[in-house]
Amino acid sequence: MTLRALPGVDRRIRVLLVGDHDVMRLGLRSLLEASRWLEVVADVPTIAEAVVAAMTHHPALVLIVGPLGDGTGIDGCREVLARVQDARIVILSEHDDEASMLAATRMGAVACLSRRVGAQNLCRTLRDVATGGPAPPALAPVMLRAPGTSVARDLLALTAQERRVLELVAHGKTNKEIGSALGLSAKTVKNYLSHAFEKLNVSRRAQAAVLFIKDYGAGLVTRRSV
Repeated sequence: MTLRALPGVDRRIRVLLVGDHDVMRLGLRSLLEASRWLEVVADVPTIAEAVVAAMTHHPALVLIVGPLGDGTGIDGCREVLARVQDARIVILSEHDDEASMLAATRMGAVACLSRRVGAQNLCRTLRDVATGGPAPPALAPVMLRAPGTSVARDLLALTAQERRVLELVAHGKTNKEIGSALGLSAKTVKNYLSHAFEKLNVSRRAQAAVLFIKDYGAGLVTRRSV
């Protein structure tokens, strides 16, 4: 498939590469530019520099190889998205566990990919994320947010107490800690979570937390619910 065969794309997809490891950035840049779909318009070591580069180059994708050493990941990514609203952030993580998924969500990413993916699969998936097409089934990346979709309607089905419980889940609290904070028993917390999972059509705490963070961000439920 050529790039021109993709709907709405008639040139290489512009990629901003961010990562604090020079050798890894160089290797990724060589890989992506060897693809017929992708063009690396800049590569920078920090999110702070990515904000400036994004305004200059207007990338379609911001590929972040985490973790970043400057400690500004979440706020910096939000700044990138505020300045270049059409850009989509993708995290290339060493791990594909729940913690990585939550971190990627907080950074506003649309997908979290494992570094273990093959070179060809990585390029194809970045292309598909940029164009809204399906990702290769064999890769199965964690797609955190489909372009143009919202989970607000599902979250509005939750009660105020269910949202308070989910807020604390998003902060990594256990059922016992949530119960202590809200004056509830651990069993009652478990029941609230069970009802919330059913309404959100999820089966795991991390999945529910991801949906919560997408709509509310961290720490906003208490103010909205009172």
